[in-house]
Amino acid sequence: RQAARSMHADVLFFLGIHSGFYYKLNEKEDIDNDFDYQFNTVYDYHAFADVDALIIEYGSLGIFLNDREKKEFFGKFKNIPMVLLEDYHHREHTTSIITDNYNGMYAIAEHLVKDHNYRNITYLSGPKGNTDAEERKRAVLDVMADYQVPFDESRISYGNFSANVQSYVNELLDRHPDMEAMICANDTMAETAYKECIRRGLVIGQDIAITGYDDWELARLMDPPLTTVLQNAKDMGYMAMIGALELCKGKKPHTVVVPARIKIRSSCGCCKKSPFSAASESCEGNEPEQTANQKAEELLKEVLSRNTNADFRAFLTVFLNRLLETDFRASESEHSINLAFQNLLNNRLFEDKLINSLIQILEQRVDECLEDELQQENIDRNAVHNLLLRKRQIHDKSVCYMVRREKERMTDFLHESCFLPTISRDMLCFMDDEKELYKNALVKLSSLNASSSYLYVFDEPVVHHREDIWHCPSEICLAAYQEGDEVCSFDKDARPVLSVNALTGSRLKTRHKNDHYCAAVLCLFSGEEQYGVLVAEIDPSNIILFYLISREIGNMLRLYQLSKEQMIMRKKLEQSVLEIQEKNEVLNFISESDSLTGCLNRRGFMEKLVKFHHENEGSEALLLFADLDHLKEINDVYGHAEGDFSIIHCGNVLKKQAGKDGIVGRIGGDEFCIMIPGNRQGGDAFIREIKAMNDAFNRTSDKMYYIEMSLGYTKIIFDKDLVIAEKIHEADKKLYEAKKNRRKSVQK
Repeated sequence: RQAARSMHADVLFFLGIHSGFYYKLNEKEDIDNDFDYQFNTVYDYHAFADVDALIIEYGSLGIFLNDREKKEFFGKFKNIPMVLLEDYHHREHTTSIITDNYNGMYAIAEHLVKDHNYRNITYLSGPKGNTDAEERKRAVLDVMADYQVPFDESRISYGNFSANVQSYVNELLDRHPDMEAMICANDTMAETAYKECIRRGLVIGQDIAITGYDDWELARLMDPPLTTVLQNAKDMGYMAMIGALELCKGKKPHTVVVPARIKIRSSCGCCKKSPFSAASESCEGNEPEQTANQKAEELLKEVLSRNTNADFRAFLTVFLNRLLETDFRASESEHSINLAFQNLLNNRLFEDKLINSLIQILEQRVDECLEDELQQENIDRNAVHNLLLRKRQIHDKSVCYMVRREKERMTDFLHESCFLPTISRDMLCFMDDEKELYKNALVKLSSLNASSSYLYVFDEPVVHHREDIWHCPSEICLAAYQEGDEVCSFDKDARPVLSVNALTGSRLKTRHKNDHYCAAVLCLFSGEEQYGVLVAEIDPSNIILFYLISREIGNMLRLYQLSKEQMIMRKKLEQSVLEIQEKNEVLNFISESDSLTGCLNRRGFMEKLVKFHHENEGSEALLLFADLDHLKEINDVYGHAEGDFSIIHCGNVLKKQAGKDGIVGRIGGDEFCIMIPGNRQGGDAFIREIKAMNDAFNRTSDKMYYIEMSLGYTKIIFDKDLVIAEKIHEADKKLYEAKKNRRKSVQK
């Protein structure tokens, strides 16, 4: 990141994750529900960024790829200039930058054999096929052959460069319980070797020697400090940026082998000498002794990378120079130390990882002064007392600073962690508004120190199963962006579209064309569904936080997708319920209605009458029985169509006269039953009105026959003693009495 800014270059970090690989190493872990494999599709999104060159940190990535996967991986970038870190690649347009694995590991193995005379040695290698691992292994084998040390395959175990190598360490310890030294292919595995040896009661540096490779920042803080090989990752980062820019300018690719230097500490059995005494011993003949300023510059070579900011390097040189010139025996030196550290820790370019190195240098300087003082014939007790106080003061400065920084980090972490649920909460409030949903995914990011962030989504989620080959969609849309405090989102039909097929201008959006930026690209997914990517311009220290944010957003997008699917299903269900209701109404109508007259059929009439009985207990009603006169004569003389017409006419007259509160049913071929609530006009009046309506029809009808009905009625009370069938029978008897008065013939 620092290199990119110093060279005015834009950088996008495409961040994959391989935690699933480590889970497999622990038999207790089940990775069936782990979907981190989704993150590793992120490399394909370079097609949307229109990159000029790629820097691939292949040393760690290549561990997880077999030969076929490596070929497929590099095939994606065959037309793009590339800088490959920690591996060789004899491909056109590719510069390789790799540490001098062989000579670095040869030096450390030779130190154990030559300087310590160890002969019972084992080697914890990196994975087979990895370039770093193979070169370091070859160096170990060559040292053993050159010095005629017995060494066979049983003394090698193949780890994975991670801390999860307990089984490999114990495998070596079990096979060779009397081993004198274990060489580890990197510091991370060496740390695990420490833990397993200590668990077995072995004292590192005495009972067994352990060495590493990389000189990671915790190596000198391990107990005892780890003998290892310095591999300056920061310098390699600068070289990678320079190599990428050279390729962009058309320069030929090349291979850079970065020198690796051995860092001897206590874990191999050595007691490291003070750098001050070492410097003095290096002076030969009449060469003048180094000045404090020269010593400071020499010591800083061990602490700073070659590309450290020049102003900060000068500042540190002055800092060390002043303290090295300080007489720690004097009580006044306390003020000098306080002032020097105050200026150091307030410098905006100061990095936390430097504090331990600087403290170690100063403590060794105090130890040297203390040793000199104790060798004097007349020991100055005040001077010794002050030296001990200065050493404690320097140590306390380190502890206080680190405790304060850790408290600040913890406070920041707690504050940032509190933001994560609010992102979900804000998005959850807009499950019915997609535009606001995407906007609220980014609202909090400026408070989490994102200079800018961009949310890209697919039109529809893409399903990617673990065993499937990933095919990146050809288009992706900008759904929302955050630039400083400004947050904006787009309607679905107005989203800017990026296409991998675009000839120009196809790039993941960032703030302004003239702003040089470093941004991380993180996949948005939940389970087997991918939704797009989050591009965030952030400090590298916030990578883990934004990894969690991307998971949070991905999960909420999954919830939104489920919400949409649920809404669609609800609408379909509502439509289905409506259709069922309509069909039920039709079925009910068919099952309860008489298809010819539209009146209720026998079943429908009886169900309605029983229901009315239950709901209106104690009320009165009229129950009438009606019969079409001479239906057989009409059918025989005029035809069944006229008979049907006559039945329909009777049904219509009865329904009209019964009104909306009455119930009319056709319970036989020409028989009708009517229930009229209450006793609004009496049965006789009802029958007279029916006859009047028929008389009016017959006077104006062009039919050659009369349509008339005979009717009988009874009054009923809907109480618990009512037997409906008996009342219908009573009305039927009255009907037959009325039939005696009908016409002898219907013919006009």
